Order: sequence, then structure tokens, then C-alpha cells
Amino acid sequence: MEYDELPFAKAKAMAVKVLEDGYGDAVVLKDERGFYVLYYFYGFQAPPPAALPHWMEGPKSDLAEVRPPYEMKRFLEEHGEMDYLNDVD
Repeated sequence: MEYDELPFAKAKAMAVKVLEDGYGDAVVLKDERGFYVLYYFYGFQAPPPAALPHWMEGPKSDLAEVRPPYEMKRFLEEHGEMDYLNDVD
């Protein structure tokens, strides 16, 4: 399965954990390889059901390695990635 092309609604339905904060949603999936985290950066708004992830991390061996959206957004900005915050309104 190509997790980086998984729409938000489908990913959330398959999630083992979802982290939400003022920067976005981190949807955690698990398969035989480990944990994958799909990041959807929509601020305080819920991502549209068909939204594709802005960033993906994984596989990770431990759920404790998963970064919340705020930490991932800062990490990406510190490493020169563009600002991924989208506005649905």
C-alpha cells in the first residue's frame, strides 16, 4: 500500500493513533514493517476527507518515536522544507 497517497478519511479509519494539535493531524498506521506517520497540516481545521498527506515518516519500530504535528512542522522548516499549512475555509 502506498501510504503517501492515502486520503485523510481512509487513513484515519485505519489509524492505530491520531495526534492532533494546532498545526495539523498525525495519523499513525501500523503494518508488518512498523509504524508509519502521515502528516496533514491544516491547522485547527480538520483536513478534507480526500486530502493527501503533506509528509510521511516511517517505518518506525516504536510508537514513542512518532512526532506530533508541531514538532514535525518545525523539523521540516529547520531543514528547508516549505510551509505546508493549508487553509480549507
